[in-house]
Amino acid sequence: MPLTRRPATAKGQLALHMLIYNGAQLLLVCVAAGVILAVDALTSLDVPVVLVLLIALGISLPLSAFTLRKLRRAINANIEAVDRDRAEKQRPKAKNRRRTETRIHAPRPRIGSSVSDT
Repeated sequence: MPLTRRPATAKGQLALHMLIYNGAQLLLVCVAAGVILAVDALTSLDVPVVLVLLIALGISLPLSAFTLRKLRRAINANIEAVDRDRAEKQRPKAKNRRRTETRIHAPRPRIGSSVSDT
């Protein structure tokens, strides 16, 4: 039995994939910071923690573009599914609105049409 059940809706799947993606990025930053701190400890350099975190962030962002590519593609597919669902929900409303619309004003004459003064 799996630990978590898979969300049934596109919004739920998008939220789950976004949480996994953000967690993976955070984990990547922590791993990079750990490696930098280990190198700092082995070489007895005195690098401030803020600088270590900035360097780790700078290293992990481009690295995550390559390592988390499949997850980003899944997120993009989920966004498309959510947009498709939203468009399907709004489509019937737009049709009903067109049917109930009534024209209040008379149509305007076209530009360039001749109007005779009699």
